[in-house]
Amino acid sequence: MWGQWYRVHGQSAMTEWKVRQVDDSIVAALKARARRRGVSLEEEVRWTLAASVAARRSAFARRAAALRAGAGARPANPRLDSARIIRQERDAWG
Repeated sequence: MWGQWYRVHGQSAMTEWKVRQVDDSIVAALKARARRRGVSLEEEVRWTLAASVAARRSAFARRAAALRAGAGARPANPRLDSARIIRQERDAWG
């Protein structure tokens, strides 16, 4: 896969990619979805990539929120206070 950045009238950058060796069944499925939606194959691929990235970001945000909620539910362990540990190590060096 290769990409090329283009600047369009000072607006946000876009990339043009060329993807090689895509399985024929994937191409056929993307073409069929594009036909059903009434869009070009190019637009279907853009939409699919954007949806994939959005889903991953959303999943990450949910996991991060769950971790934050779980961490806030119990008291902090002072032995694991990174600032204190770094300070002790720095002071030990002299």
